[in-house]
Amino acid sequence: MIAMNRIQQRKLSRKEIFLYSTSNFGISIINASILGFVLYFYLTEGMTGVQLEPLVIGALVGTALMVGRVVDAFVNPIVGWLSDNTRWERWGRRRPFVLVGIIPMTISFILLFNPPLFVLTLFPNELGKILLIGFLFVIISVFDALFTFVFVPVYALLPEIAPTSKERITLAVWGNIFAILANIVGVVIAPILYDRIGFSTTSIVLGIIVLVTIVAVLPIEELPAADIQKQPRVPLMESLQTSLQNDSYQIYLVNQIGMQFSFRILNAVMPFFAVSVLFLELDELMIVTAPWIVVAIISFPIWGKLAQPRFLGKKKAFILSMVIFTFPLLLNFLFLISPGNLLIAFLMICLIGFGMGGLWIFPPTIVGDIVDDEERRLGLRRESMYYAFQEFTEKLAIAVAVFLEGIILGAFVTERILHPDYPEELGIYYYIYDPLGPILLMGVLAFIPMLIALLIFIRFPDELIIEET
Repeated sequence: MIAMNRIQQRKLSRKEIFLYSTSNFGISIINASILGFVLYFYLTEGMTGVQLEPLVIGALVGTALMVGRVVDAFVNPIVGWLSDNTRWERWGRRRPFVLVGIIPMTISFILLFNPPLFVLTLFPNELGKILLIGFLFVIISVFDALFTFVFVPVYALLPEIAPTSKERITLAVWGNIFAILANIVGVVIAPILYDRIGFSTTSIVLGIIVLVTIVAVLPIEELPAADIQKQPRVPLMESLQTSLQNDSYQIYLVNQIGMQFSFRILNAVMPFFAVSVLFLELDELMIVTAPWIVVAIISFPIWGKLAQPRFLGKKKAFILSMVIFTFPLLLNFLFLISPGNLLIAFLMICLIGFGMGGLWIFPPTIVGDIVDDEERRLGLRRESMYYAFQEFTEKLAIAVAVFLEGIILGAFVTERILHPDYPEELGIYYYIYDPLGPILLMGVLAFIPMLIALLIFIRFPDELIIEET
């Protein structure tokens, strides 16, 4: 009854669709930059000045990224709980976090691509190396925590402002169209900028775009203040326990852990794949990423149709999208016998992009169904806690992924060359990688978690999926 009354009172407006989708643009630029290029930046120039062996640098960078993700993981449920229990009459439960966190998050994002390399000149002994490594560990942890502080409440707005399954799919489709546009900036245009004007200047440009687009959620109307006050406050540990006891959420959670682990591997390895496996230049990365993006955009209306009950329905459509995304990853092993084959790469990327379209659309609508089910049973709306605990477990898995990325890629360095863009005395190098490293990451480390995600979601209860014509 509570959920039905809320649905009757609330209708998603075109303005809200646009504003929420705009915030997705900013968040997706961050994801594209962090997932796709932080590892590449620190393994090619950001940390090479410490003049350690490539395997050691890979381990250091992987460990720093892992520590950041672990810190982020533990911040997630705290932020989710705080957001669900905030009772600010003017700004609601979600927007205060954006208001407070967006500027510090943007600054930390820019600093992430601006390590203080000058300390190597000021302190040419071991102290300089220690300071630079310490900066890496600190700034990654600070950024990850601030990013969570902002984006968990933003994601929690979706099931609140879009109360029906049909509206959630609409919002998810438009949100992902904006996310795709952000990926064009993040993985197509940004590499060109990285190559032409450097990582430092590009991060400032992207940071400004992020700031402007994420604040777009601030005008969005949340639940009325009276409804917010009616929501009971639940203690943190009780809220966590309630989430973990939800069987359908457990299935969804394992599914998302596998998916996000795989996404992390793919995003991080793509620059290495383009350069080392396909023998492209970094500013030619669009040759790989553009087909992915175009096909994903084309797939959105197709997945929207397939999700309708008269076709496959939401659950079967989601499973099909996982199948189409997962099995083309095995095509990576063909590059062992046909290195640099752009035809195989094009086929693989197009199939992955088509599957990715569904993987972007369906999860937010499914977690919305889980939240609605809990509201019917318990009278609670805890969107933020569900998203936050999902992020908590995913970040722990991603922490393992980034550590393995650094180790595996560090083990496959074949040559290092003095970087021409830095003074010679700094000893900054860029590395050449054996193609077997990226192939193993995509064909094994990205494939296996996605297969597990696919198999586990088959058990998700059909009756919980809200289907609307």
